[in-house]
Amino acid sequence: MEARDLEALLDKVGGKFKLVTLFQKRMRELQRGLPRLVVTDTANMWEVVSREIMETKADLVMGEEAEQMRKELAARESEELAEGDKGKLPKPAEAGR
Repeated sequence: MEARDLEALLDKVGGKFKLVTLFQKRMRELQRGLPRLVVTDTANMWEVVSREIMETKADLVMGEEAEQMRKELAARESEELAEGDKGKLPKPAEAGR
């Protein structure tokens, strides 16, 4: 990455700490299988995250807003898990076979 690209990322995010934190969190999400937020052919995660930041697709959310988002995500995931388990439970008559 060229120095001017790094400077553009720093300006976009608002500082080194925020940039490093955002990169770390977003790369972790990509490693866990979350979808990319930009269309690109590159396998280089650094380039993917850089493009996501420059295109304002990824942002660092902190404080109360982040806590609220975490709670909503946890609630949504538990609902999806509960709905998925409903169809997988054996019927009582079949459980003893």
